[in-house]
Amino acid sequence: MSRQNDIHQYGMDVQDLDASPFEMIEMLRSRSKIHSYFRELTDEEKLEVNRYDLILLFNAQEFYDKLKLVHDFQHSNKPDDEWWWHLHDVVRAFNKRSFSISFADTHGDLMVNMI
Repeated sequence: MSRQNDIHQYGMDVQDLDASPFEMIEMLRSRSKIHSYFRELTDEEKLEVNRYDLILLFNAQEFYDKLKLVHDFQHSNKPDDEWWWHLHDVVRAFNKRSFSISFADTHGDLMVNMI
């Protein structure tokens, strides 16, 4: 699958709150794949991924509510910079209003910092 197809599929997935939790897990895996080559994307592709990330963040509670049925977020071994695997922390930080959204660097991936 090409990078543009990966991005397009991720974009479709973050807009599908009716997907099964198993399909949502695939969305998180897809996002990790994109993360692995994010620095190689064009600026336009990076912006597109960032827009989709913001949709995921906006709907974090709904995604978390479904995903927790099939995924144990509490014991995730994924790195913190793959914040999509830590939606339980994202939701908690959003509810407490103790988070920030930034970029790793000028060409980096979107970062969610939970304070």
